Amino acid sequence: MERRNDVGTASTVHGRIAELRTIAQLVASPAAGLRAVLVVGEPGIGKSTLLEAGVGLAHENSLLTLTMRGSLAGGQRSFGGLVDLLRPLAEEDFAGLPEPQRFALNVALGRTPAEAQAGAVGPREIAAGLLAVLRRLGPALIVVDDLPWLDLATLDALRFALRRIGEGRLRILASRRTSGAIEEPASYKAADDVLPAGTFQTLALGPVDRTTIKDLLLERHQLQLPVAVLSGVVKQTGGNPFWALEIGAALAQTPELDGYLPIPPTLSSLVANRLAKLPAEVVEALLVVAALPQPTPALAVRALQAEVARPEAAIDDAVASGVVTAEGSHLRPAHPLLGSAALDGLTAERRRSLYRRLAETVTDPEQRARHLVRAVETGPDSETAAAVDAGVAVAEGRGALASAAELAELAVGFTAPEDHDDLRRRRLAAARLTHRIGDMARAVRLARDVSDGADVDTTRRALALLVEATYWTEGRQAAQAVLRPHLTGPAADEHLRAVALSLAADYGDGLDTPRPELVRLALASFDRVGADADAVALCSALRYEVGVSLDSGQGIPEQVVVRIASLQGRAANQASWARLSVVLGFWRKAVDDLDGSRDALNAAIAQAQAEGDDAVLPTLFSHLAITECWAGDLTAGRRAVADGLRLTAPGGVAPLTIYAADGMLRVLTGDLDGARALIAEQRAGGRETIQPQGDIFYEHVLGLAALLDGDPEDARTRLLHAYRLAQDADILEPGRRQRLEPDLGQALVATGHLDAAVELAAEQRELGERMLRPTLIGIAHRLDGSVLAARDDLDGAITALRQAVAAHEQSPLRLELGRSLLALGDAYRRRRAKSEAQPVLQAAVELFTTAGAAPFAAQAQAELDRVQRSRTGDVLTATETTVAELVAGGLSNREVAEQLVTSVRTVEGHLGSIYRKLGVRSRTELARRLAPGRT
Repeated sequence: MERRNDVGTASTVHGRIAELRTIAQLVASPAAGLRAVLVVGEPGIGKSTLLEAGVGLAHENSLLTLTMRGSLAGGQRSFGGLVDLLRPLAEEDFAGLPEPQRFALNVALGRTPAEAQAGAVGPREIAAGLLAVLRRLGPALIVVDDLPWLDLATLDALRFALRRIGEGRLRILASRRTSGAIEEPASYKAADDVLPAGTFQTLALGPVDRTTIKDLLLERHQLQLPVAVLSGVVKQTGGNPFWALEIGAALAQTPELDGYLPIPPTLSSLVANRLAKLPAEVVEALLVVAALPQPTPALAVRALQAEVARPEAAIDDAVASGVVTAEGSHLRPAHPLLGSAALDGLTAERRRSLYRRLAETVTDPEQRARHLVRAVETGPDSETAAAVDAGVAVAEGRGALASAAELAELAVGFTAPEDHDDLRRRRLAAARLTHRIGDMARAVRLARDVSDGADVDTTRRALALLVEATYWTEGRQAAQAVLRPHLTGPAADEHLRAVALSLAADYGDGLDTPRPELVRLALASFDRVGADADAVALCSALRYEVGVSLDSGQGIPEQVVVRIASLQGRAANQASWARLSVVLGFWRKAVDDLDGSRDALNAAIAQAQAEGDDAVLPTLFSHLAITECWAGDLTAGRRAVADGLRLTAPGGVAPLTIYAADGMLRVLTGDLDGARALIAEQRAGGRETIQPQGDIFYEHVLGLAALLDGDPEDARTRLLHAYRLAQDADILEPGRRQRLEPDLGQALVATGHLDAAVELAAEQRELGERMLRPTLIGIAHRLDGSVLAARDDLDGAITALRQAVAAHEQSPLRLELGRSLLALGDAYRRRRAKSEAQPVLQAAVELFTTAGAAPFAAQAQAELDRVQRSRTGDVLTATETTVAELVAGGLSNREVAEQLVTSVRTVEGHLGSIYRKLGVRSRTELARRLAPGRT
């Protein structure tokens, strides 16, 4: 009996009008972004029926609809849910995707063999590809029945995409069972946070009333029950529509009720009774369909061939009996309870026999492995362990790392303790995969199991992941303790020692051995190993060699860069942050190649976004922010900081460099108090105990803030402390100690420590001339000029400062040019060379204003005003005229400061000068004075 309800959809949904309205609102809402409804309730309460109604509503609203259904079956293929979701899309829907995403999606969907490009696919590329496809779809509805029963790989990809969908109009209609006769799958908890908080409302389905059950029984079974019998059905079923319909089916076969109500005490027993009355061939067909995740008819026929005489007829009869449903090209139990009851009714031996038969039927190694796991009761089983190994390889090849890690641990469990080699190999695989998915606590446990009694080759392969996982779970000292036996014990295997030394160069050896020495020892050890050296560990040591060269003021050794490039082609599973293309962006900015750094970092950001590698993006954006800060594009720097902080994982820790960039940008744009508060917050969190170089960054930011705030003594103390910390760490390269030297030099001059400023200038000159870097040469000249000016040698100061300006005109660090112009203009003013001072100071004002460097712009403007005032007497300067007109127009001092990109204090100073020159005492008098017709 078809009805048309008031939400406008043809439906057989009874008793759920309010729920349908909620779903109709979801489908019809024009709002941008992600919106979702999660339908929850016990088995049989009507969740799937509502979802089907939602599909109808979507079609009426011309909304593209994609569906996927979770499966309780144990042999799920990784990304099986994704295959169902994207199956309706054509090949052109994937055209134009970034190549890493397109290739990864095709592998996950089975369109491209994983072996075609081994190791090229990871879960993040697949998830990023899904995100890109969803963004292209336009308005769409995704329907997910039994959300927690999706495979883990699909859940992970969906979680990633839904958190980043942005403004696209995407609607999700999903269901989740709350309790009942079916055991929840292991992946249930993994589904809890798939729908982002704040994007969905929960629609909890309760029991339906007696009228609804009456209508259902009449519609489905043409059954009209006496009131007393109907009330008994409602009471026994608790208003559960599926249970009521199953009882109705039984009652329809009862000729005379006579007031007797033959209702089983539980839904499970009712379903079991129903199945017991079915032909054996039909039950066998139901078992195969329930145990296989959404099988095709052809696959079900193959699985039945050994059990029934006519497999096709058995499937047809199962469909006709209402226990199996044909849905598109796949079969499924008509209700999850039917499949669950059929499987639960098997003896242990029959269940194992069924899964063995399914393992022989399926061709996918991952599915075969999962069926075999269910077919083997307990204990070691070499055949199953080998099959699971194959499943691990296929799952990893598809980019389903969580599934691969789960299978790898299962393979360990099926390995006999006396099979030492296989056991170590499988433990190592499990540790490696667990480490790759970020479960560091499990990785530590598995890697320790590998190392206990292992040969040196196995120990070496496990060492890096054990040390890193230990570092993140137990801290630096614990990681050093793992390394120490391989560094200080009796003569160890050369290759193992080389890897240990390389790791010690990163984490330290716990003995305070300087990093340059650890790097030297590691490379010498790798040289003795020869061509078979571990490429990843060797690349790591070579990166540290570059770092040592940079820190010592020797620049980037190009021959080492070439060697890293040649090695990384064979360095499997290289972390994205360690790629040469990435670290070149870090290194180049240190040696003044800001364009090269920006290009490398933007390319690395684009690659990380194409691969869905969110973990590295905050670090990349932090280095881009520093690059833009040094280049004088403070707006771009602030944007990069915001992007980096936005991408930091919720509850995670952003890289220290992003706070260094954020603090410096706040100071340079005039938010001195904000910078101080940021650093106080970071220090309260103890970050510098994890990354000791934090004190160098923080003290520099606080020192520059003090300098700009008119406290040169505090500035000198902080900046000198940061400088000495860098020296103690053997960091001589200015670009590796955040370029604190110009600020330190200015503080030294301002506090009268002129000899120290001269020494600092000499250091900068030596580095600049040796490495042909005009930035450092210009800083040296500016410090010399400032010292000469402090000693009243204005002619010598002007000569030196002209050289500073000339050098900085060749430098990409634009703020250094502005500071040299400001210093030169001040020297001209002091020598009363007003005509020379004005254009120099005007250039400084324009440069700082364009950059958004408000404190420096205010300083330059104040100097320019002094020059103009001394030349014009009581005539307003150009800046004073602008301020006067804005104030007379009704703007507050803060509004004037914001419009002129300066500080409120500077505006107040201009206003005092204006009042004095014009002889007025209030804003009202100023407005009258500047009224039309007045002069």
